[in-house]
Amino acid sequence: MNIGGMEWGVTLWIDLWAAGMAGGAFLTAFLADKFSGGKLKNLFKLAVCTGIILALIGVALLLSHLGNILWFWHMFVTFRPESVLSLGGWILSGWLAVAGVMVVLWIASHYLRNLKPLADKATGILSWVGFVLSILLMSYTGVLIASTTQPFWSVTPLLPAVFVVSAVTSGVAWLIVVSLLVNWLNRTSIRPYHWFIEQFFDESGWQIDSSAISKLAKSLIIAVVIELIVIAAFMIWISASGSTAATDGLALLTGGSLSLWFWVGLIAAGLVAPFIMLIMNWKKDYSAGILASITFSSAGLVVLGGLLVRALLLIAGQA
Repeated sequence: MNIGGMEWGVTLWIDLWAAGMAGGAFLTAFLADKFSGGKLKNLFKLAVCTGIILALIGVALLLSHLGNILWFWHMFVTFRPESVLSLGGWILSGWLAVAGVMVVLWIASHYLRNLKPLADKATGILSWVGFVLSILLMSYTGVLIASTTQPFWSVTPLLPAVFVVSAVTSGVAWLIVVSLLVNWLNRTSIRPYHWFIEQFFDESGWQIDSSAISKLAKSLIIAVVIELIVIAAFMIWISASGSTAATDGLALLTGGSLSLWFWVGLIAAGLVAPFIMLIMNWKKDYSAGILASITFSSAGLVVLGGLLVRALLLIAGQA
C-alpha cells in the first residue's frame, strides 16, 4: 500500500507510538549504559525486554491494519521503501529479531555460565545493531510522511524531527515508568513475579538504581523542553509557509476541533505539567517516597503525550 493513499487510523497511531517508544527506550538505555562504563546493564536489559512487548504490539497492529493476516507475508516478498507498511515491517521485525536474540542469550548465559563470555560479546555487537535500528524505527515514519503531497506534512522538513524527539522523550519516560514499577515489584511478595525472575534472570538484574532513575528524570526534563521547542518551530514554519492547506491543518490544531486535545491534552498535561512537577524536585531523589509517585505520574503523562503527538499530527494532516 502506498503511503499517499493510506488512511491513518487509531491502529497506526498506536503502532507508531509503541514502535517509536521502543526505539527511544532502547537508544536511551544503550547510551546511558555506554556513558556509564557498563554500569547500567540492568536498565538496558529492562529497555530491551519491555521494548519487545511494545514492538510486538506494533507488529500486531500492523497485521490488524492489513485486514487479512495472510497478507502479512506480502510485506516480506519485496522491499518497497515507498510503502510505510513494507518499510515499517522490515525495520520493526529486524529490531524485534535483534532484541529477541539478545534476551535468549541473556537467559542462556544465566543457566550456562560457560556461555557468558561469548554471550556478552554477541550481545555487545547486537546492541550496536539495535542502536542503529532504533534510530530508523524512530525516524522512518516522519521521513515518509513528510515526503507525501499532503501540505501539512510536507511543507516543513521539521516533521521527522518532531517524531524523533517525541520518540526519545516517550522512551525516557517509559524507562522511568517501568523502572519504578519493577523496583516496587521487587519489594512486594508477589510470588509469580519473583519466581519468573529467579528462573530467567538474577533477582538483582531487575533492580534499577535510584541514581539512574534520578538521571532519567533530569534527562526527561531536558527532553520535554527540546520537544516543546521543536513543536513550536514546526508550527511557526507552517504559519510562515504561505500554504493555505497547511495553515488550515494548523488552525485545526490550535483553534479548531482538535484544539482542546492539543493545548490541554498534549501541551499542558503531556508536556508542561510533567516538566513543572519534575523540575520542582530537581535536587531531590525522584525514586523515593511521595516523589516516586510524582515521578511515575509525570512520566506516565509524557508517555500518553507521545501518543497524542502522533494522533493529532496525523489527523490534522488528513483533514
